[in-house]
Amino acid sequence: MSTSLLVGNLPVEVTEDEVLEFFSSFGKVKTVTLVRNDRGGARGFAVVVMSSRQEAVAASEVQANHEMGGRRLTVSLRKVSKNSPGFLGFLKLFG
Repeated sequence: MSTSLLVGNLPVEVTEDEVLEFFSSFGKVKTVTLVRNDRGGARGFAVVVMSSRQEAVAASEVQANHEMGGRRLTVSLRKVSKNSPGFLGFLKLFG
């Protein structure tokens, strides 16, 4: 079962590939989605889906103390409930 991470304080010029590479040392990264504004620019955070909860926990514990592009990352596990609107519903909260 995969687990999502919410990664904040990313540089706005970061790419999905850079985020994927950054988190891939902890396991298989299924997807990286940068949240974008109406003009297509990055909003400074992303959703990273790891292939297992164990990998996501390891990534959240270590990467939360690292920097990317001179900015200290914030990394947290995304909590999922049975009534969750799903991945796309989660992103709509920020749109």
